[in-house]
Amino acid sequence: MVPVYKKVRLRFKKTGNAKFISHLDLDRTMKTVLTRAKVKVEHTHGYNPRPYLVFSLPTSVGTESLCEFLDIKVPEDTDISLIPEALNRNLPPDIRVLEAYIPESDFKEIKYAEYDITVISPVLSEELAEKTEALFKAPVIIEKRTKKTESGFMDCDITPNIYRLTAKYSDGKMLINTLVSAENATYMNPENVIKALDKYLDLDLSDPATCLYTVMRVAVYTNEKVNFM
Repeated sequence: MVPVYKKVRLRFKKTGNAKFISHLDLDRTMKTVLTRAKVKVEHTHGYNPRPYLVFSLPTSVGTESLCEFLDIKVPEDTDISLIPEALNRNLPPDIRVLEAYIPESDFKEIKYAEYDITVISPVLSEELAEKTEALFKAPVIIEKRTKKTESGFMDCDITPNIYRLTAKYSDGKMLINTLVSAENATYMNPENVIKALDKYLDLDLSDPATCLYTVMRVAVYTNEKVNFM
């Protein structure tokens, strides 16, 4: 009898030291944890079967996230309410599965991502926060990697893919919240905001001795107001 499987979506967070693992390492971690937790999942077919895992919108190394998604397929009779606890018992503390549910949407429906960027530096001020907001209201040209030129780089204006950006100064920190494109053709890496601050506002964010920053993805959306689930 051919087993019947159902798709299940896991929403999890990746914070703290887990931000330093690559997407490939995260994939390996989840495969190992599913096995250790004895969660039966459908495997790919062929000579080298592997667990069927599909991640959405992987974050860059160094970026934390409160909204990571992973689709798996489990036997039809699986009680999916037990999956988060089973996985969390085997996961490192900085990766936590928040919920498991039957999805009603597809990853390709994700259009926007929201990030919190925190910058810490002795040179920060309310005036600099105001300059940061003003900066992204005009064209911002930075160098990006591309396959379209011989050098592998080209200058690009990133502002069309930034839909909202606010900056506030408080207690020696600048708190930036931004909504950017998450679509394949216009994907906006939040690190590009950091590159722009380096270039236009002379913040040496590449030197941890003078300036620190963190990036946290806090939400993804199907449109500017509807959370993706």
